[in-house]
Amino acid sequence: MLKRILLAALVAIPMLASAQSIKIGVVDTQALMRDLPAYKEAQTKIEGIAKKYDDEYAALRTEAQKKLEEFQTLTQDKNTPDAVKERRAKELDDFSQKLAEFEQMAQADLQKQQQEIMSPIIGNVQQAIQSIGKEGNFTIIQEIGALLYYGAPAEDITTQVKARLGIK
Repeated sequence: MLKRILLAALVAIPMLASAQSIKIGVVDTQALMRDLPAYKEAQTKIEGIAKKYDDEYAALRTEAQKKLEEFQTLTQDKNTPDAVKERRAKELDDFSQKLAEFEQMAQADLQKQQQEIMSPIIGNVQQAIQSIGKEGNFTIIQEIGALLYYGAPAEDITTQVKARLGIK
């Protein structure tokens, strides 16, 4: 029995000692990103690309609306042969599919371009966080927004990362 207690104490003491040496840092990457000039430029570029897709989609919708109105006019005309009506209905259906495909393609491409544009910026922020983590001997650096509790032992390193990235 005494051996078990001593063994448990020998195992627990190093764990307690190492637990006291844990250094936790927190960082607000969203605030960092908002303050980066490169992020602002990237957002402007992404918004420009999104606007081009929005403009093209609006033009396609206008064309679809025009085709729908023409089709409705044809269906109301009793002299229009059924074959013409069917062909126009098929055209309208095909155009509707084309519109849906364009929307999906545009969203996928916009997401891809956003990732390509933002990837170097995110990489720079991660590199700055890692270098401060190493220099400050941090055991863990956590996103401040993901914390459920932020107590005294955690150190906010957001200002240090901003300084490393050249943000005032």
